[in-house]
Amino acid sequence: MNKSVDKSSFSYEHLFSSKRIFINHLDSYHGEYYLKEVSKLLSRNELESTKPSSQSIVGEDAGPMVLPSPNQPYEIIGTVVEPKIKSLDNVARIVPTTECLTQMLTCGTVIFDVSCDRGELQIAMDYLKLLKVLLEKQAPIHPDDDGDAGYSKKRYLILVSTVMTWAVTKPLDPDTPDMPFIETDFRKRKPHPNYKMHYDVENDVIGIARKYKSQIGAIVIGSGVTYGGKEDVLFYWFEKAWECQRLLPIIGRGSNVVPLINVQDLAQIVYDLVVDFPRKLYLLAVEQTVTKQREIIKTLGRIVGSGMFKCIPPEDAFLIPEIDQRIFDLMTLNLYMEPTFIVETMALQWVSDLPFAENVPALINQYKKENGLKAFKVIVYGPPIVGKTTLSKLICESYGLLYISPETVANDIMEDLTWRVNHWENGETADLPMPIGEEDEHANSEDDAGEQEAIQENAKQTLALLKAGRPLSEDEILGYLRQRLLCREALNKGWVLDGFPTNLNQCSMLFEKGEDDSDVEDENDEEPFDEDVDLYSNVLRKMLPDIVVSLEATDDFVCEKAMRQPEDDGRLDEEEVLKRLNEFRAGDARDVTPLNYFDELDIHPLIVPVKEHSDYDMKSAYSAVALRMGRPCRYGKLTAKIEAAEKREKQERETLRGIEEKAKKELEEKMKQEREEKMEYWSELYALMRDEEEAALAAAGEPMRNYLVNNIFPTLTAALLEVAKLRPKDPIDFLAEYLFKLNPSGKMLEPGYNLQAEKLLGKIKILDDAIKDLDIKIEPLIPKDIEFGEASTSKKKINRMSSL
Repeated sequence: MNKSVDKSSFSYEHLFSSKRIFINHLDSYHGEYYLKEVSKLLSRNELESTKPSSQSIVGEDAGPMVLPSPNQPYEIIGTVVEPKIKSLDNVARIVPTTECLTQMLTCGTVIFDVSCDRGELQIAMDYLKLLKVLLEKQAPIHPDDDGDAGYSKKRYLILVSTVMTWAVTKPLDPDTPDMPFIETDFRKRKPHPNYKMHYDVENDVIGIARKYKSQIGAIVIGSGVTYGGKEDVLFYWFEKAWECQRLLPIIGRGSNVVPLINVQDLAQIVYDLVVDFPRKLYLLAVEQTVTKQREIIKTLGRIVGSGMFKCIPPEDAFLIPEIDQRIFDLMTLNLYMEPTFIVETMALQWVSDLPFAENVPALINQYKKENGLKAFKVIVYGPPIVGKTTLSKLICESYGLLYISPETVANDIMEDLTWRVNHWENGETADLPMPIGEEDEHANSEDDAGEQEAIQENAKQTLALLKAGRPLSEDEILGYLRQRLLCREALNKGWVLDGFPTNLNQCSMLFEKGEDDSDVEDENDEEPFDEDVDLYSNVLRKMLPDIVVSLEATDDFVCEKAMRQPEDDGRLDEEEVLKRLNEFRAGDARDVTPLNYFDELDIHPLIVPVKEHSDYDMKSAYSAVALRMGRPCRYGKLTAKIEAAEKREKQERETLRGIEEKAKKELEEKMKQEREEKMEYWSELYALMRDEEEAALAAAGEPMRNYLVNNIFPTLTAALLEVAKLRPKDPIDFLAEYLFKLNPSGKMLEPGYNLQAEKLLGKIKILDDAIKDLDIKIEPLIPKDIEFGEASTSKKKINRMSSL
């Protein structure tokens, strides 16, 4: 390589810069937060002093060539997981994975995360090999060198790894297994069998930091299980808790300790290291509080989900599609760790000082915001038999909402309580073997036992009351409706209330605050306007609907639709229909309609007219409601339902397209066959017509042909042969004279020409020819007194023509 390098032949991208920062997987779960924190450095570009800086070319020899340049701004580059991403905010450029090694060598700071993606391990190992070769060829930086020049040449490497490299480390004291590990114990760590490559990469980084400490600062971060935002390892439990899955699974008995770290705290630690790099080799990024797996899952289930759990054998965890090997390893980890450096020296400002269990409400709000979750609350109001139930169930199916109606609320609550009581009788650990020690039994019978017993006893009493079978009063139905509307599933996903309330009194009893709801806080972080301060003072705002759909139809339409219903057990007779219709019209008067209650709360009803008897599926009404509600929130089961519906619709379109193409192909083949048959018929008909025309032309031309053959061709042929034989100078004139002589009409002009004589001579010639062929000698009939010869010359001459 030629060492006399032309400065103009290199761009800024090929030069080493201490202010260039590389982050791998910028669009990943961790990378987004790294980028957000490190982007704070970009604001320093405007505040940079005018000190001279330098750039060194990274080449094969890594020579000491330094090119002076103006002050360089901070810039961030890196790779991405999704190849379609071409640009990101605050990112100078996105580097392809195939070119990232050379670009990493030009960066003063490299932040490389291998905690989530095992595919990044090979890139990290290749980078460390190149880095060793480069550092071997570079001259060491002495402390007495110029500070700015030395800083511009020194590199920094931050490797974010995982605490799984500590997974099988033996306790520091066998008698006290809960004694925590600290950073200085990193030499004793023993990795999980699935994380030996992580362990090797960590050791390589530590070895480089020790050997080339004057040229590079390198540190390893042992990250705990990250949570917060969109979630990563805990996403499955957050999602199933939000969906209110009946049983949240706990792997094993859940007594293992899982080191946790909020992803924002991890990003803050990385940023602090970039700003002020310490003289450390290993750093633990975990929270101070000890959190067990059971505490994580049970807190989510009780605050967000159904509050029901089931301990499953560890091997059964792989039967859950969402749990892979990485999630299983991290959730079954059992490590006590204490982050001494980030607490004592770094003085990290934690996102929340509260334990995980107390921080769950804030995490849920963040989870909802990051995933765009919204709980739709809809009331469907209208006359009887107009299609309220059909529309309500269609909305529930499309948006993943909970269906609630006065007719079904008691059965729904009874079914749920029956299942809960049966599960409580079986116990959470029914599928696990009996514990050997007393510690596990004590762990399972933890706090809140008295509260849980009270809840179970109340549920059993309610179930017994519902199973009694007595008719429920209106107040009891209202109580069950409130209970159903305030259940966790309804608050999470939303609900559709079918055909209720029907009057103003029911509105007040259903939505206004009660004595037990005085301490219930509405989930509304926005400050109300001055005019709205007292608007919701007497109502439970979390129960109010977002949309009130009012279906409008005439009495004739309702009666006719009732007559069109099939004759079965559910069909109403005419008297019942008229009775219910009259009751509805009486309660729907302008001054007493329940729609006025929502109007006063600024919830203006959506009026949807129903006019088509053929629209049994209420598609037109659903279209109007969907236009007001917007797109459904795609999460969990709803996502699977939407994808299944889209797949089914796609298959139906493909099937319909196939049927149409098949019918089109059959039609084309039929038309082609008909066309071929017609062409064959037309060809035969054309041939027949052509034959007839030729026969007609031949019949019409027969006299002319005969005339030409008999009268013209013999004379003309002989004349042409004579012309060809003699070749006169003027063939046309010769031919004319010759034809004139041969033409009988032409001979008539010659003297002595007799037409009858010519005909007679012709016949005589024919007879002479015939007699010659027969060899017969006939004496001429000449009178005796006539003599031939010289003697008779004096006598009278006989004219030949006259003798004939």
